[in-house]
Amino acid sequence: MAGIWQALINQPTFNTSTMFLLTDGRVMVQEEAQKHWHALTPDSNGCYLNGTWSTLKDMSFWRRYYASGVLKDGRLIIIGGEQSGDVSDTNKGEIYDPVSDTWSSIPSPPGWPILGDAASCILPDGRLMIGALLTSNCIIYDPVADSWTPAASKAIRSNEESWVLLPDNTIVTTQCFAPFQSEKYIISSNMWKNEGPLPVMIVDPVMHEMGPGMLMYNGKVIFFGAANDHGRGKTVIYTLPAFPTGTGAWTTGPDIPPVGDHPIVSNDCPAALMPNGKVLFTGANFKVNDWGSPVLFFEYDPASNTIAQSPTAPNNAMFPYPQFPGLYWSRMLLLPSGQVLFSASSKNIQCYTPDGGPQEAWRPTISSVVPHGSPTPDYYLLKGTQLNGLSQASMYGDDCANATNYPLVRLRNTLTNHVYYCRTYNFSTMGVATGASLQSVRLNVPNIPYGEYDLCVIANGISSHCVSFCYRPAPCYHRKKADSCGCHQQPCCCHEETCCDDARRSDPAVTELRDQVKRLENSMSRFESLIRGEAGVAQPKEKHSDEDKEK
Repeated sequence: MAGIWQALINQPTFNTSTMFLLTDGRVMVQEEAQKHWHALTPDSNGCYLNGTWSTLKDMSFWRRYYASGVLKDGRLIIIGGEQSGDVSDTNKGEIYDPVSDTWSSIPSPPGWPILGDAASCILPDGRLMIGALLTSNCIIYDPVADSWTPAASKAIRSNEESWVLLPDNTIVTTQCFAPFQSEKYIISSNMWKNEGPLPVMIVDPVMHEMGPGMLMYNGKVIFFGAANDHGRGKTVIYTLPAFPTGTGAWTTGPDIPPVGDHPIVSNDCPAALMPNGKVLFTGANFKVNDWGSPVLFFEYDPASNTIAQSPTAPNNAMFPYPQFPGLYWSRMLLLPSGQVLFSASSKNIQCYTPDGGPQEAWRPTISSVVPHGSPTPDYYLLKGTQLNGLSQASMYGDDCANATNYPLVRLRNTLTNHVYYCRTYNFSTMGVATGASLQSVRLNVPNIPYGEYDLCVIANGISSHCVSFCYRPAPCYHRKKADSCGCHQQPCCCHEETCCDDARRSDPAVTELRDQVKRLENSMSRFESLIRGEAGVAQPKEKHSDEDKEK
C-alpha cells in the first residue's frame, strides 16, 4: 500500500528552492535564485498542510547548490554555491540565527579560492566537514571557535559525492571520479580509507553524478545510481564492519524499475527515510549528459529488498524555468509529522503521507525533563535515548543537504489539543543511532498558555511516547505531607489541589471555572452557617413598598 500526495492549502507565492527544518518546527525555504527566505509554520493542530507563510531575513547574496546543515546550537550554516550573486563556486559562507532572525558571515576556508557545491557533513561533535571541488582536500569548520582546520585528504576529489554519516562515527561515500570505488572517513583518527570497489556501476561516468545515499533502520546504507547499465538504473548496499577501522561489504541492490520502457536513474536528486522504514526517492528517464524529466517517485523497501514506483506528485513537471526541465530541481524535506514535502523548485509544494508507521525500537525515548533556573526556568533539559534518530534521513545527491538528525520537542495541550513546538538547541551530539547512551537537548517553551501538556521528542518524523508536562510561571510545591507517590516538596502537577494558583491563572477557561467553584463554596459555607446559627449580626434592609416593586 502506497502513501498519498496532498497540496498545501496555502501555496507559496514564490518559486521554492532548498528547504530546511528549523528546530522550532518551522520549515525554512529559500526563494529560487534569490537571497530571500521564508518560513512555513504549522497550524494550531501541528498540521503543515494548513500552515502559514512568513518572511525571514535575507542572506547576503543569492546562491544555489551549496554545503549546509543545522548546527548543534540550532543555527543553520550555508557555505559555497555553484551559482550565486557573488561569483561562480563562491567560497563565502554565513550562519542564520532563527532566534534573532539574522545572518552573520563566517570566514572562508583559508587557501580555498573556490568552494561551490561541495560535499559536506555535520560531524557528531557539531563541526562541519566539506570537500574540495578540484582536489582531494577536506577541511573542517568549528562554529564555536569560528575557525577552519585542515582534515585528512581523500584518495580523489569529492565533487558530487553523497556523504553518509554512520552509527560508528564514520562517513561512507562512493567516488564520482575514477576509479569509481568507495571511501570511508574515520572521524576519531582523522583518516580516509579505501572501502573497496562497487559490485555495479552507479555513477554516471560522463556527468560524474550520483543519486542520494541513505542509512536505513536496518543499519545498512543504500546508494541510488545515476548510471544507465544495460537499460537499468542500479543501486548498491553497504553493510558496516564490526568495528570502525574495518572494511564493510558491498552488495548489489535491486534495479530501479523502468517506466514506459525508459531506463530510470537517480542523479543529483533527493531522498527521505520515512517512518515506515522505506526510502522515498526521485528519479527520471536517463539522458546522455543531461537530466531527465518529469520527476518520478519510487520507494525502496528494505524488508523485501525491492523498489516500486510510488504515486506521482501532481507538481512533478512544474519547474521554475520550463525551458530547463530536469530532475536536479527536485527538493524534499522530511517533516516532524513523518510526512515529506516535495517541490521541483516551483510555486507548488506537495506533501506525501506514507502508509504504516515505525517500529518501537526506532523511537526516541524520554528519561527526564528538568527545569533549569529559578524561580522561572530559562530552559528545560531533556534527557533520553536515540534523540537524533537512527539516520540523517533527509538526503540529496551532494549539494542540497538538509539532514534532520536532531531532536524536536512538541507540546499538545491536554485541554484544547493545540500543538506547539519548543525551540531545541545544545544537542549533546549530532551522531546517529546512538543506542542506549543517554543524550540531552535544551528546549525553550514558546509563549503558550499555562496548563498541562503531553510532551514528546521527535527525530526524523518518529515520535517518542509522550510524558506529562505541566507548564507554569514558576515551580510550585506541595504544602502537605508526602502522598502515596512520594512527591513531597516536588513540583506539583497542574491538576492537583495543592498546586499554587499561578499554575492555572493564565487560562481564562480554567480561571472562570475556578471562580465558579469558589462562589459555590462560599454560598455553601454561608448556608451551613445559617443552619448552625452562625450567621453574622442581622442588618436592616432597605424597605420597598409593593408599588416600588412594580416599577
